[in-house]
Order: sequence, then C-alpha cells, then structure tokens
Amino acid sequence: MKSVLVGSEGFEVVEIETPRPGPGEVLVRMLACGLCGTDVEKLEGRYRGSKPVIGHEAAGIVEAVGEGVAGLEQGELVVPHHHVNCGQCYYCLKDSPTMCPYYREYNFTPGGFSEYFIVPRWIVERGGIHKPPPGMSPIQACLTEPTACVIRAVKRITAKNPESYAVVGLGAVGLTFIQVLKWMGAKSIIGLDINPTRLAVAERYGAEALNSTEGDVVEVVKDLTDGRGVDVAVVAAGPPQALSTAIKLTRRGGQVLLFAVPPHGSTLPHDISDLLVREVSIISSNAATDQEMREALDLISRKIVDAEGMVTHRYRIDEFGEALKTFKKGAGIKIVITP
Repeated sequence: MKSVLVGSEGFEVVEIETPRPGPGEVLVRMLACGLCGTDVEKLEGRYRGSKPVIGHEAAGIVEAVGEGVAGLEQGELVVPHHHVNCGQCYYCLKDSPTMCPYYREYNFTPGGFSEYFIVPRWIVERGGIHKPPPGMSPIQACLTEPTACVIRAVKRITAKNPESYAVVGLGAVGLTFIQVLKWMGAKSIIGLDINPTRLAVAERYGAEALNSTEGDVVEVVKDLTDGRGVDVAVVAAGPPQALSTAIKLTRRGGQVLLFAVPPHGSTLPHDISDLLVREVSIISSNAATDQEMREALDLISRKIVDAEGMVTHRYRIDEFGEALKTFKKGAGIKIVITP
C-alpha cells in the first residue's frame, strides 16, 4: 500500500505492507484525510506537541477488525479520533482532558495519509471511532476533527455574553469559527485575512471581511464596534504577529483566544504592560475530545458547518508533494488527500 511518512528530509511516499489489526484494533481504508498545519510543522521539524505521525483528519471504511472488537462492521464509514484521553488522571478530572499524559501517546499507524491505517486498541476501547450520520460524504466527514477543535475552543471563552468577535486568519479553521460563532448567535463577526478568496467566503458565511494589509484595521474594527474593539478576538493564524494584532483589536476587559499554533520558540511581539493596563486576557485551546467530535458530526450533518464547501483542492497520495506546495502558497482553503 502507499503511505506518506515523515522522512529525514521532509516527507516520502513509500510502498509498505498493508497492516493487519491485532486484538482490539481496527483497520481502516482511508477515503479522505485533510492536510492540517500541524502536519506541515511536523514535516518541517517545528512541531513539539506529539509524535511525528502525519495525517489525523481522516475518514474511511472499516476494512477489518481485530479480535474482541464489537459494534463495528466491515464496510461502515467511520471517523476515528487520533487522540483520546484516559478520563481518570489528574488532568482529566480537572477538566483538562487534552492535557492528559495519555492523550498524545497513541495515533494512527502508520498515519492518515495512507491507503490503510490501524486505529490502536486504546482509541477503539474508549469510543474514539465515530460513525457519521447517513448521507455524509467522506470529504465532509474528514473535517470532523478540525471542527471539533473549534467547538472546544469556543467553549473555553469565558467572556460574559460577548456580542462582537474578530477572527484573525481565514483558512478553513478561521472560516469554521465564523460559522460556529454565527450559529451560536454572535451579533458581529469581523474576519481578517489577505487572501481575496478567503475574504469572499467569510462574507458568504456572514462576517464583515477586512483585508488586513489595507489601512489601519485596528481603527476600522474600533469604528465597527462603537470605538471599543471586539469582545473576543480569535487567533486562527500561526505567525506571532497575528496574536499581537488580535490583542490590539480587543476591547478593554476583553479576551483573546489563541487557537493557531505559533512556531516553536515564538515570543510575543507586544508590549506586555498593555495586557495589564487594558485587562485583556489571553486564553488558549488545544485539540478536542470525543464529546466535541460527536458535536462536530452533528453540525456538519445539519449543514451548520459547510465542510465540503471549504474543500478547494483534492490530491491523491502520490501527489502529496503538490498538495504541500499548494498549502505553503496559501492557495485555496482546505486541502484533502484521497487514495
């Protein structure tokens, strides 16, 4: 079978033997797997959050199940979650499940960018394999995990009755934030990016779209919010400057939600005293739980999140290099790898 693996100099597409599921494991035939920014960071050696396994936004068909696996039938469309917490440790009991020491210990083998991959027993036994509702396509289903991450991030916002939001960065994640926030009743959402295509899609999803390179966007945002700034600014772009911009867009006493992963070793290019003087809080959110996976499947199935509409490029496994080039150019919105 073909598989994309992390190599000594980036990635390599290799032919390897199709794995067989052991006791408690499930073999999935991949039909679609989204390309995520963390995959690119792992390929470039810049990601420190988990093992260098790439391909986690995967959906596919159950090909075979190992001894002891119940409730899954060959031929079913499934969306496995690549990380699952234990539910019993200090972090899980303190409502920090994605900080569980077991959360990142297990992953797909050899990874989601493979014709077939194994879902380990740890994930299977803890209910980490989800069944999409009838009628959902594999392309829609593979966006479950990033949508789940957005849902969990929104839950972490503690501002009281926020009315206005800014979303800095309008890739697939930023656009998903707009859709989820709109569904939750946000009165005003301002999206910032430099890509005309993404700005147009943000407007279609109900946001006020601003080109972040044209004029003083901070002043424009203040004008749109009665001179205050937004209640909550979401950082959905990785460069550290995006965080600084988000802080400037936020009103006194407001919150900044740090979602996109900055490069390892990044520092905050901002006057820290400003955070204190204006009482701006920074909160962060990392990954999602299986509860959010279930909620994400529901939102996608009800077309509240336009998963398939955000997919602009599809590449086969042996075209992975082209997919990577497209991603790095910032072209399109969401890239999906298929067999």
